[in-house]
Amino acid sequence: MWSLIGVLVVVVGFVLRINPLLVVTVAGLVTGLIARLPLDKILTQFGTSFVVNRYMSLFILILPVIGLTERYGLKEQAENLVSKVRVATTGRILILYLFLRELTSALGLTSLGGHAQMVRPLIAPMAEGAADTLGR
Repeated sequence: MWSLIGVLVVVVGFVLRINPLLVVTVAGLVTGLIARLPLDKILTQFGTSFVVNRYMSLFILILPVIGLTERYGLKEQAENLVSKVRVATTGRILILYLFLRELTSALGLTSLGGHAQMVRPLIAPMAEGAADTLGR
């Protein structure tokens, strides 16, 4: 029953608006110590959990990068670039993007990204720039 004190630590930490990473780390340490686990076992569990969930860390790192590129004009630059290409149409841009995604999947590579990583900041503005150029 006492090992559930970590849940209380999380609730109190979130209510006090303390850094969530710090709150969860302290809650894990408190829970491990109350369960009478040695410190090296607790740290080993933290390391194992980090390695298993490392792709979540990448997701957390990618979002600020996308936000910064949008803030400093990636969308406008994509529209300007495509509007200068006379043969670019909305359909051709979307077909090219689909082809590249299928090609990377067929080769077993990671995908080019979904809506948040690729479509919203790059593909959609490029398609809009092509549509504006053609007046459609």
